[in-house]
Amino acid sequence: MRALPAVAVLLAALTVPFAATAHEATNAGVTVAHPWARATPGGVSNGAAYLEIKAAAGVTDRLISVASPVAGRVELHTHIKDGNVMRMRRVDAIAVQPGTSVLLQPHGDHVMLMDLKAPLKEGDLVKLTLTFEKAGVLDVEATVEPIGATGPHGMAHQPGHEPAMDHGKHKH
Repeated sequence: MRALPAVAVLLAALTVPFAATAHEATNAGVTVAHPWARATPGGVSNGAAYLEIKAAAGVTDRLISVASPVAGRVELHTHIKDGNVMRMRRVDAIAVQPGTSVLLQPHGDHVMLMDLKAPLKEGDLVKLTLTFEKAGVLDVEATVEPIGATGPHGMAHQPGHEPAMDHGKHKH
């Protein structure tokens, strides 16, 4: 087998499909980064997706809905402590303050993918359409990580961030 010329390798790199590069999107000072979801075993009808929402200095916004073609219904959820038990609860929106980021992560705020049309398989990409009150619609593709993953690409937390101690909100 002969080696590809350098020009062919460069052209191949430039023709990577959109889905492979849609792991971050920005509009009107709001950035969605590091989207990922957990694989689900067969027969499970719900899954979860996680990501980071960053707001530029001077920008305040709220994530008000998420849609995905892989699920019949998508909701925003949080975890609350009810006595000694942690429970998931639906929320109407997730706010992000100027110059901060909010991590949607396991055991915190997250996107619930309900009535899955098929199991989420490790290595697949899941399209997420996020709607913000001010920034509008941002489309990203979440990488499906292994069952039980605690962060994207096998990491325990989002790149460059320590686990948040203040409900997922921290300054940049």
